[in-house]
Amino acid sequence: MNPIIGDVLIALAVLNLVGLLLVFYRLGRVRPAPASEPNAPPVPVPDPEPTIQPDQLAGMLRRLENRLGDIEDQVRRTPTVNVATDSGATSDRTLALAQRLARQGASVQDIADTCGISYTEAELLHRLHAAR
Repeated sequence: MNPIIGDVLIALAVLNLVGLLLVFYRLGRVRPAPASEPNAPPVPVPDPEPTIQPDQLAGMLRRLENRLGDIEDQVRRTPTVNVATDSGATSDRTLALAQRLARQGASVQDIADTCGISYTEAELLHRLHAAR
């Protein structure tokens, strides 16, 4: 994975937190529907303030911060290039990279080494996509 994916994951986690805060805020402001009977006793309206306690919110923020740290560590540990282990397990990303390298004038051996594909596959891609 590249660093952009890590930034996107962090942004999604922050948006998730904002969404949760909005949900809690709205739940605190929900008013029940009016009673259908005219002589029914009035229904109490909940307090417009959020019902979540500050210590609960602080706990949620700590858990979110820990989770974000775990995600950042995972992004840092993940290799940026996927190398195919089998000749039959080439992915679309690997083939796209090989095509791009061929268009840029890389040699067949460089394409095979960089993308982890067989020499024959690299030669085919080189013949199909190399500049003429």
